[in-house]
Amino acid sequence: MRWYINDMSLQGQFADIPAFEGILRGLIGVRVRVERLSRDLRSTRTLADRFVSTGVTIRDAMRASRDSDLRRAVLNWVDRTGPYVEDDRLAETDDYFEYASLDITDSGLGEATRRIKAGDRAQTFSFEGGTVRFAISPLAVDHGLLEARLGVYNVENVWTVNELANSAIAEGPPITSWRTLVDAARPRFPHLVIPDSVYRNAALAREPFEATIRDRALDLFGHLNAYMAGRGPDGAEGPAAREMIEKFFVGDRALFTGESETNQKDFKADLTFPDPDDPDRVIFAHWHGKISRRFFRLHFEWPVPADTKKLKIVYLGPKITKG
Repeated sequence: MRWYINDMSLQGQFADIPAFEGILRGLIGVRVRVERLSRDLRSTRTLADRFVSTGVTIRDAMRASRDSDLRRAVLNWVDRTGPYVEDDRLAETDDYFEYASLDITDSGLGEATRRIKAGDRAQTFSFEGGTVRFAISPLAVDHGLLEARLGVYNVENVWTVNELANSAIAEGPPITSWRTLVDAARPRFPHLVIPDSVYRNAALAREPFEATIRDRALDLFGHLNAYMAGRGPDGAEGPAAREMIEKFFVGDRALFTGESETNQKDFKADLTFPDPDDPDRVIFAHWHGKISRRFFRLHFEWPVPADTKKLKIVYLGPKITKG
């Protein structure tokens, strides 16, 4: 799950600045108490410039605040440490999104929508009040220009700090290592086999852990899990499975592809892995999911045999076929 501050919900609606300070105090506190939110609650780099009240931005309000601890914590968060939407914003060809006729493309709500469109899980935190009502869930976001709509995406939304905390706590403990990534992924994606060999592999073990790679790996796991969930008992692809193929396995920018014939030949030994379920068998797994950050790859058995109920993950780590 990814969490985003919906900066568009700040519409200058807080005549009572101390009341707004109370909300900020709650957000700072929950980021301290719930580690997932400290790492995964994202805002835009322009959040500090959103209007809290008429002519008063977050930055203005904090500079005028008598609470020096709050001022220091908020400005450090919004101006220095993030994390920020812009640091790993998802690419989108038709990059225009609206909510209630507002252009929210470059906002936290916009990024949450892009993530959901791509099959990820995302949620927003909104501020109550204002001309446009954001204290509802889900938020129905339109994709594309008014004259050429491309779709509507529902974004799960909360508007109290307690709801935000409960959402993050329900996700379980933070994932801060390759091993805990595997441990957390297994129950979350029951249609996949993710063996210990994934995190024990020396190629991954010597790589420093990074949250961006963790998030992309979880996204790829989710797409593969959805594909397997959409197959019938005989391996036949139902509508949900075919949708995963069309969205993620097809096209010039497909997330999942096979290696070229040349790479399959030149790197055959490197692309051959032990079968997690049968020590006497190996799997030639040249199909992989792409993680652009540090050129990581996720290799898996493909095509999936008709009688197989779970797709086997065999490798996560740096790109194997580097020339």
